[in-house]
Amino acid sequence: MQRRTLGRRRFVALAGLGTVAALSASGCTSSDPTAPQAVPSNASLLDAFLARRGGPIGTNGQTAIAFRCDHHLNKFVSNVLPLHRKYSIPVTVATLSRMAAVERGPNGSDTVTFAQLQQHALENGFEIGNHSATHRDADSEPRLREEIADARRSLAQSLPKLPIELFIPPGVGGTNYMGFNGGATLSAFSESPAGRLIMEQHALSTGTIRGFWSMTGEPLANLGRGHISFESLDAISRGRGYVQLARRQRQGACFMYHPSGLNAAELVALEGFFEWCASERDAGRLEILTVGGLLTARIDSAVRHDLLAAPGVGGPAWDGWNVPAEQWTLLQEDGRDVARSRTPTAVLSRDCPLGRHAGSPRQLRVFLRTLRGCRVRLQVFDAGSPEGLNVTKDVVLRGSPGFVPVEQYLTLPLTGTETLRVSITATTGGGDIDVRQPELLAA
Repeated sequence: MQRRTLGRRRFVALAGLGTVAALSASGCTSSDPTAPQAVPSNASLLDAFLARRGGPIGTNGQTAIAFRCDHHLNKFVSNVLPLHRKYSIPVTVATLSRMAAVERGPNGSDTVTFAQLQQHALENGFEIGNHSATHRDADSEPRLREEIADARRSLAQSLPKLPIELFIPPGVGGTNYMGFNGGATLSAFSESPAGRLIMEQHALSTGTIRGFWSMTGEPLANLGRGHISFESLDAISRGRGYVQLARRQRQGACFMYHPSGLNAAELVALEGFFEWCASERDAGRLEILTVGGLLTARIDSAVRHDLLAAPGVGGPAWDGWNVPAEQWTLLQEDGRDVARSRTPTAVLSRDCPLGRHAGSPRQLRVFLRTLRGCRVRLQVFDAGSPEGLNVTKDVVLRGSPGFVPVEQYLTLPLTGTETLRVSITATTGGGDIDVRQPELLAA
């Protein structure tokens, strides 16, 4: 890959970065994005995007997937949000800046406020993408600016605790954004007015280039990459097959749904797919990321930023944690650091400054073990003011001789929070809980 910097704009030659596998089962055939070409990128926005995540997200040989919800937030909140919460699965929400005005009624977005959307994102690790102002065609450069640049600015104002870094092109008719055509080729991002404006205003953009996603750790290798549509029962039933095919290709996959288009049978099928994906993740065979995370995923690396990693060599042990000696016994098992509770309501806690990682979706992963069964509370909250963020997950554990992972996704607030506190509390059965490897991973 060759780079040259000109002012604040970076140009990246993408020839030879990754391969695109065929999605034969859905008719999503592979397509070579093009021959070598220079694609403009806003260097400062892309650098900030990567810095939030601590660099590329290594998946240690496992394929990664992401889910995308395209607007229609009334039905999202009532029908699909509960499933994302139940299985701890993040999603990137393609959002219209004028959603309440242009999407009205049961299948619209007018009953969900931006404040509510922001809270859902913070508490569940969701990401927000700019999906334009009105989802309508723009046939002039002033109209393009309204739909792309003004929409991004409006979303940033309406969602101040979340970065608006991605553009997710809407499907429009007419001129198709003056020939942009949904970002169906890489050249669209450099040769069309819409593409150039998108790359000026955002770190990255999805599009409609067919195929699986590269997992090289190079975000621009996925510029314009499209999705697998979950718009029918048949498509959702093929979800496992898509994941397995992506595994064989050592690539990633993005799944998209419109909440208002999912009927009762499709919601049942979607829940079944969520359950399977969560079980694969918990078994260490799959990573579930946001779309932004999938853009940066690197399959041949195990390096992944962890906000809870102890300083120095040794990984996430108990350095920096508040581990009261009267409540916990520290020991090692199979070379891993373990804290064993000694009293009821034993508490572990650690404060984490956010710094440049503010605004990034994160995956809290804690390995727990109990022989008799117990309840455990996981909390992540603003150490200075719990009103700023307070994510709580109560877990009921059955007795088991092995450790089990517990997952909770959240998004680190972009503004208003300097330090988070992570706490793990044995609420019942305290004296019979082992804790290993708390992680707060980039997602």
